[in-house]
Amino acid sequence: MQICRFFSCVPLLFITIAVSHAQQSQPSIEQLLNEPFLDDYYSNVVYGFEIITDTQKHASRYVGNSLNCSNCHLQAGMQKEALPLNVAGMYPKWRAKNGKRNGIGLRIRACFLYSMDGIMPTEDAPEVLAIAAYVSYLSQGQVMGAEPEGRGVPTLPDTGYDPNPANGRAVYVAQCASCHGQQGEGLGFMPAVWGSNSYNKGAGMNNIRQAAGFIWANMPLGNSRSLSHQQALDVSAYLNLQYRPADPSDSKFLKLLEHLIN
Repeated sequence: MQICRFFSCVPLLFITIAVSHAQQSQPSIEQLLNEPFLDDYYSNVVYGFEIITDTQKHASRYVGNSLNCSNCHLQAGMQKEALPLNVAGMYPKWRAKNGKRNGIGLRIRACFLYSMDGIMPTEDAPEVLAIAAYVSYLSQGQVMGAEPEGRGVPTLPDTGYDPNPANGRAVYVAQCASCHGQQGEGLGFMPAVWGSNSYNKGAGMNNIRQAAGFIWANMPLGNSRSLSHQQALDVSAYLNLQYRPADPSDSKFLKLLEHLIN
């Protein structure tokens, strides 16, 4: 197979090797953290990494709950099938949620409003620019317009049964409560999964199917994929029934405000 449009029929193997080399030549986050001086791009990459891993400390002015971005984007957005952040090449992208093509900046800003139950930063906020730089860094070597391997979370197959919240409660108590608390409040570094300190009803995790894919692929932590597909769906349905902050998009005032600042 050959690529002929831009590379005059250079063999695909050569392109693959070139991309691989580009990925290898990029300094790791560990290396960047140990550098005494960084240029503007890499200093923003490091700041973005710090925001993702400790959002409470580095982006607190826009956060309304007790979560960090890495509670959903596992391993600082580097883990496949755990909402990885190497997706810069997929934007701008149409999003039905707000009825427009979203650049990566708007997508980041919306996460603060929904998943972090906070307020939407301005497009030039340092936190937004830093996360965008970090997403760009993680996306180096990806094909523009193509979905990276392991993007998002798995879509679970039809089990033949509806999600059952009652069964989900039993699974939650047995498998999840030791980390997330009997009342979903979170324990230690483990995040709240319902209540006022968790994501709100407008967040992607409030979708039963999406949350089930995340739960099945990644939970319980250290023992992922030990639940059946049905158990993951049941737990997700149970979480979905619990109290959490309202969807901000249901507010006419916030809809108007979002329209004005976008």
